[in-house]
Amino acid sequence: MTQPNMAALSSEVLNQLVLVLASLSSTDNAVRSGAEENLNSLLIGQSAVLLCSLANLTRNSGDEHLRQFAAILLRRLALKQAHDAPKDQNVTYYISIGNEARVYVQNELMESLKNEVRPTVRRKVADTVAELAKHMLHKGSTWDDLLHIIFDCARSPTPEHRITSFQIIAQVPGIITDADPNMMKRSFLTALQDQSLEVRVEAMSAAVQYMAELEPKQLALFNDFLPQMLAILPALSDNEEQLEKCLGYLIELGDIHPKLFRPVMPDLMQFTLQIMKNEELEDTTRQTALEVNLTLAEAAPGLFRKNPQGIAVLIPTLMEWMTHLEDDESWYTTDSVEDDDNDADDIVGGEALDRLARALGGKAVLPIAFGMIPTMLSDAQNWAKRHGALMTISAIAEGCAKIMEAELQQILALIVPHLRDPHPRVRWAACNAVGQMSTDFTPTIQTKHADIFLTNLVPVMDDAQFPRVQAHAAAALVNFSTEVPKENIAPYLDGIFQRCLALLNTGKTYVQEQALTTIATCADAAGDRFVQYYPSIMPILVNVLKQATAKEFRLLRGKAVECATLIALAVGKDVFAKDAPEFIQILQQMQESVTDPDDPVGSYLLAAWARVGKVLGPDFVPYLPMVLPPLLQSAALKPDVSMIDEEDDDEVAEKYGEDWELLLIDGQRIGIKTSVLEEKCTAVEMLICYARELGAGFAPYVEQVMNIAVPLIKFYFHEGVRHAAAGLIPLLFEALVKAAVARTQILPTYHNVFTKLVECSSDEVDTAFLAQLYTTMQELLDVMGPDSVPIELRNLWAEAVNSQLQAYWDRGVERDAARKEADFDPEDEELLQSAEEGDDAFLAELSTAFHSMVKNHREGFVPQFEKMAPVIFKFFESTTLSCRHFALCALDDIIEFIGPASFPYHGHFWGHIHRSLIDASPEIRQAAGYGVGVAAQFGGPSYAPLVVEALQNLFAMINAPGARLEGVLATENAVSAVGKILHFVSAPYDHDSVLEAWINALPILQDSDEAPHTYSYLLSLLETPNAVVQRNVVQVAVVLAKALANSEELFEHEEMKRKVLEGLQRVIAGVGEEGKAGVWRGLSEVERRVLGERGYI
Repeated sequence: MTQPNMAALSSEVLNQLVLVLASLSSTDNAVRSGAEENLNSLLIGQSAVLLCSLANLTRNSGDEHLRQFAAILLRRLALKQAHDAPKDQNVTYYISIGNEARVYVQNELMESLKNEVRPTVRRKVADTVAELAKHMLHKGSTWDDLLHIIFDCARSPTPEHRITSFQIIAQVPGIITDADPNMMKRSFLTALQDQSLEVRVEAMSAAVQYMAELEPKQLALFNDFLPQMLAILPALSDNEEQLEKCLGYLIELGDIHPKLFRPVMPDLMQFTLQIMKNEELEDTTRQTALEVNLTLAEAAPGLFRKNPQGIAVLIPTLMEWMTHLEDDESWYTTDSVEDDDNDADDIVGGEALDRLARALGGKAVLPIAFGMIPTMLSDAQNWAKRHGALMTISAIAEGCAKIMEAELQQILALIVPHLRDPHPRVRWAACNAVGQMSTDFTPTIQTKHADIFLTNLVPVMDDAQFPRVQAHAAAALVNFSTEVPKENIAPYLDGIFQRCLALLNTGKTYVQEQALTTIATCADAAGDRFVQYYPSIMPILVNVLKQATAKEFRLLRGKAVECATLIALAVGKDVFAKDAPEFIQILQQMQESVTDPDDPVGSYLLAAWARVGKVLGPDFVPYLPMVLPPLLQSAALKPDVSMIDEEDDDEVAEKYGEDWELLLIDGQRIGIKTSVLEEKCTAVEMLICYARELGAGFAPYVEQVMNIAVPLIKFYFHEGVRHAAAGLIPLLFEALVKAAVARTQILPTYHNVFTKLVECSSDEVDTAFLAQLYTTMQELLDVMGPDSVPIELRNLWAEAVNSQLQAYWDRGVERDAARKEADFDPEDEELLQSAEEGDDAFLAELSTAFHSMVKNHREGFVPQFEKMAPVIFKFFESTTLSCRHFALCALDDIIEFIGPASFPYHGHFWGHIHRSLIDASPEIRQAAGYGVGVAAQFGGPSYAPLVVEALQNLFAMINAPGARLEGVLATENAVSAVGKILHFVSAPYDHDSVLEAWINALPILQDSDEAPHTYSYLLSLLETPNAVVQRNVVQVAVVLAKALANSEELFEHEEMKRKVLEGLQRVIAGVGEEGKAGVWRGLSEVERRVLGERGYI
């Protein structure tokens, strides 16, 4: 772009721009639109002149409002993407105007910083300077003159200059990160003692942002800095706005560097608790003080627990907030149950108790809370206290679940009587408590306490005087029914169903909606036991769908669709089939009627069609051309992202409601519409249902769906979308295979998709999604089969796996280091264990994918194994069970599928396998035993001496005390391994002694993977004369009989059962009466009964 001619900034040009800016503020839409067009034309055609002119006006205009507007507009326009820049490059107008124009703009702004006298204008100029400086910093450029201005302003005798200096630092701390930390610390300390209160506040903000950028060694210089920061807080007690700001700065710092707060934690908790208790202060101020505590509790729970005196005040304070309720008439008369004030003390207090309980755990929270709850519940004169106590139980249940579960019966005994409380709002709170506990204590509540739960909750649905209580009782029943065994809910279905039908006839739409959800959930739980209610409910639902067409009933229709289709799933195709044509016609009509993007019916239809498809199976294929287009449209939705320019929080809250999630990214506020993301996620999940249920019938749509699904593995706006997309991909290829599409047609797409999965996995940091990616790859390998991944792609896969294995190792080292820190709190062990569980889940899925990769490429995988071997071998050195188990399983796969070609590497791993046979861990012993078995079966002659040597440890494992109790699968793997040595290894050893010991170590009764080979080999021994077998023939018969008694679980194929039965019958026929008696004595009473019932003996 051409450089500007600064002479072009004539008074005429500036005056014309002033007129355009004035028109932008016009109330006349036509005038304002014309001004916007003029401005846009200038930006495209003369961007350098426009930006320089705005900078000129910012500095020189005599109108303070114009100076302020020019500064704001300069920032917004300068950072816009240049119209002629490539879309894939972030080139803004500020970059494209060239260096000369940028220098002019920067100089004008710096002069404005020095000379502007109006604080509001100075603030806007400082904001613009900070944003432009940050932008240039991201581009790798610097603004050296600005650094001098900042330090000059910080030393200025004028408070406004000092304020400006710290305002800029706070917004772009990166500009001073190269400065001496000691010098910056002195500068901040001086400013924190400034005579101007506003300077102290801005210095605190700047210091927080600066410390957030520091490396750990630099941060150590600030360990004694917090007391100075906190010293300014008492002076702000009469200035709530500034106090709230400073508390917000502490929240930011606490979230990033919580351990800096160690020396001030008691004083800080005392100060913030005083603010929380001061009801003369604004709610937002008190709640911000609360957030300081919650942030520190979540970021450093161990540190927070070391202040029990503060916790002992904080929890009762929050429980007091829970009682701040007014018995408003509107609570009873509302037609919407979503009108509660989310900023009210009771709501905020409940959320805070939930967060505290999850952060600190039951040991810290439960004694304090339950020290107050019984007293509050027994206060007959104060309904708000009873309500608050019940809501406290709801709030802390998840975080305190481990401790509360042991006392569940006693806690239910406290809650259940209040389902009959004289006050309706307390009854509502009791419903809330039992509903929440149904979720937090599943499946214990559903299996052990179903009767007390249902006997007391179901009658609350009769509370016709208070529909809101009825609806909440029905909602609690949904939580309970999600995981209830069908036999536990079956006796109560009549009462639930009749009450739900009654709720459908109430005048409150929200009650009817809840009744439909409850019927649907109970039907899902009851399964085929709901068939008897089908003739009564389905006509009602069809009538709702036909009649409730007004806009206010849209959600009701959506709930009816959900209910009908869940019932269809519960009762099955045979029952639903006669209604299916009419119902599908109704769904089609509803789909055509959805024109409003905010119509909730659309999202309900996505799931409803998928359920109908699941019920009808292949019969649903003809409907796909009608169903898929809107579903694919939803799956392809772009995220609704908005850059937020509004600076006033109230204005932002008004414009961006509950459907938006607000994020701060690189200093820019961004809004993401969550309802769009949820619709997208639902759509992809429904595609999974169609692909899985319809198989080959879905093949014609695979290409279109694949083009949508594959890019979504990098859809970082919503984890659910990523997981669903990854889960969908293998099903799409499976549909093609089932449809007998030629392999040569599938492979190019398969290689492209597999490459994208590998690339995604290489730098993924979310272990949950990593687990999903490796599950996807394993499923793809199993679908496409042998030699499906070319060598270049296998190499790429091996590199990505190596990278993730190293990252896994490093995270384990970091956790071990954390456990050794001086201030490590044993309570934090739970958090570390949670992280380990996530890591181990990922490692388990990686292990499965490794198995499939080796299995499908065999000796072709040797070059990749050589790259991976050093990392895998390192895992043997770990003291962590999961590391050693992974290494053993990986080497088992290498031996099994690469066979003799694996022997050159045995020196690195066989010793670990041999020693692991007598490890304390059953999982380790099982993997080692399996390894010896596959080495005997597939390893070839080179492994023969090694597996024979392993016999001693194998029998040590088999004959160890309790070997058939704890770790029985490990023991059975050892038995199987001995059998494989006998079968496949001809190296010198005492074959007869080993065979006799092996026969006496049988049977295998639980390991269905090892049973087929073991019993096939045993039966083969019966085919030829064998003295050892003959001596132990009764034991052989006992073994075969026991196998038959357990055959339903043990043998997948009927053919194997038949062979074992025939073998048993032949043996029985030859052992005589005494032998038969011996066999009978060798069986348990249960085994005798089972064999008799099945007609085997």
